[in-house]
Amino acid sequence: MKKYIAFLTVLLFLSGCGSKGVIPEMKEFMGAFGSPEKMTDVVNKYSAKPEIVPEAIQTCNLGKPNITKTEKKGNVIVYTAEAVVEKCEKSETAVGTIRIFEIGWENGKIISFEWHGPKSGKVEY
Repeated sequence: MKKYIAFLTVLLFLSGCGSKGVIPEMKEFMGAFGSPEKMTDVVNKYSAKPEIVPEAIQTCNLGKPNITKTEKKGNVIVYTAEAVVEKCEKSETAVGTIRIFEIGWENGKIISFEWHGPKSGKVEY
């Protein structure tokens, strides 16, 4: 019985982790990682202005991001996330690195995007 209760406790804890509280638009954005075509479609759909999201996010294949921080700044929801570069034709040295970025959403639109560089601190470009 104790094992059963412990199992349920762990299961409940794990179900509360992850992307709970993440807006649907951000979930769709995260789901587009790994496919340049899907990413371009999602960026076109949600970006308040075309120049907000950098070209590298659309031309390099990044693995599904992990949200490390969520902040609410007024009406803006800001997610800090990291993703592994799986393939990048414009910078082969970037492959395998973990990229950190911050993305701001307001009223279902991407209003800001900022790279915080590679997790290692070494710039490969």
